[in-house]
Amino acid sequence: MALIIFGFFALGKQGFADFGFAQMALRVIVAIPLVVSGVLLHFLRMSATADIIPPIFPARDFLVVLTGVLEIAGAVGLFLARWRRPAAFWIAVMMVAIFPANIYRAGQVVQGFRFPTVPVRLTGQIIYILLVLLAGFGMPKFWQAETTNESSGSPA
Repeated sequence: MALIIFGFFALGKQGFADFGFAQMALRVIVAIPLVVSGVLLHFLRMSATADIIPPIFPARDFLVVLTGVLEIAGAVGLFLARWRRPAAFWIAVMMVAIFPANIYRAGQVVQGFRFPTVPVRLTGQIIYILLVLLAGFGMPKFWQAETTNESSGSPA
């Protein structure tokens, strides 16, 4: 997953371009699960969420509250021009950081909820990370140039 983040920025070395209303809609789409998770899972069902964290990690209740606050702050940050890119970057990093909990509970049932298998969760998180980065940074100009050249019939 970290390679996805590095790859996104490698493709964006020429910069990033906003893509208008679709990018704003994407911000909403990626922010909703962060706010819902932050409130419902991290604050209202803290003990269930703490059970997801592998026991090797200390202060699991603190980690639940911390990640809940970070999820909500990240979602808000996506809508503030000054914080949009840092928020997107740190949400992506957080998705990598929380993956051990997803591996730990993969395929198990915790308080009535069946966690997806590792391949399913990994695929979902990779897609989510890409969507968050696109929502916060925009389209890498590399992709934009390729898309423009293909649609105009010009050679790349």
